[in-house]
Amino acid sequence: MDFTEPALRPPQEAHSLLLRATQGCTYNDCNFCYVSRGYPFMAVTPEQMEQEVLSQKPFFRPDTTIYLTGSNPFALSAEKLEEYLIVLRRHFPHFRELSMQSRIDDISRKSREELLHLHKMGLAQLYIGTENGNDAVLRLMNKGYTSADAVEQLHRLDDAGIAYTTFYIIGMGGRGVGTTSGKATAAMFNQVHPRRITTTGMTVFPHTPLADMARDGLFVEASEREKIEELLVFLEHLSVDTFYDGIHYLNPLNYRFANSNEMEKSRVLDDIRETLQTCSDEELEKMVNRKLMHSL
Repeated sequence: MDFTEPALRPPQEAHSLLLRATQGCTYNDCNFCYVSRGYPFMAVTPEQMEQEVLSQKPFFRPDTTIYLTGSNPFALSAEKLEEYLIVLRRHFPHFRELSMQSRIDDISRKSREELLHLHKMGLAQLYIGTENGNDAVLRLMNKGYTSADAVEQLHRLDDAGIAYTTFYIIGMGGRGVGTTSGKATAAMFNQVHPRRITTTGMTVFPHTPLADMARDGLFVEASEREKIEELLVFLEHLSVDTFYDGIHYLNPLNYRFANSNEMEKSRVLDDIRETLQTCSDEELEKMVNRKLMHSL
C-alpha cells in the first residue's frame, strides 16, 4: 500500500517505534484541521505491518514503546486492531505500551468488552483531540460531538484501564469567548482522568474551511493576549491530578508541570499574570508568528 500522507507523531513519542497504520481521517470535517485533507482513509494489512516491523526491529529494544501513526487508527474495528497487536506481540513480546490517535466517536463504537480486551493485549494509551469544553465552540468547528460525549467516552476508557492524552486548542472559539472556553474546558477535564493535557494555540491555516470562515468574517481570530488570558483561566480552574504539557510552537507561552505540584503551578500562574501585566499587545503578538503560519 502506497501511503502519500506524511507520518506524524506527538512529541511524547519521539523515541517510540513508529509504524504506519492508517492515513487520512475517517471524519475529516473539523473546520480548523489541515492535517489529513486530501488523503483518502486507508489502513495497512497485518502482513504489511509485519514487513515494516521486521525492517525496524533491529533498531529498537525489546521493551520499546510503539506508536501507530495516522489521524485516528482507533477508528478501525477491534478485530483489525487485535490483528495488529498479534503481529506486534510476535516480534516485540515485551513492548511496554502501544499508543495511537482516536476521535471520541471512535471510542463510542467499541464495546466495554472490546476496550478491555484491547487493553489486555497491550493498548495502553490514546491521544484524543477533545479540543475544547465549550459546546458552542465545538459546534462552530464542526467537531461532531459535545463535551458531554467526551466525558462519557473518557469515563469508558478509565473503566477499561486505557490511559489517554487530551488536546486543548486555546483560542479555538475566536475573539471574545476565551474566558468561557477556559472555564468550560477545565470543568470537562476535571470530570475525567487524563494522563496528560497538551495545548496548542489556535491558528488559521490555509486551505481549510476555517480559512474561508475567517475570509468571510464568520470567524475572528483571538489575539495572543486573549489566548494567554484563556490559558490562565483554564489553569486556575483545572483541579484534576494530571500533567499539563504546553510545550508547542503554536503556544504563545510554554510551560510543563504536574498539576498536583502546587508550588510549581503557582509559579506558572504568577508568570502568566506578570506577562499579561508587563507586555504590550504588540510584544505578545510577536510571541508566535501566526502570519507566517497563515501562508504555509
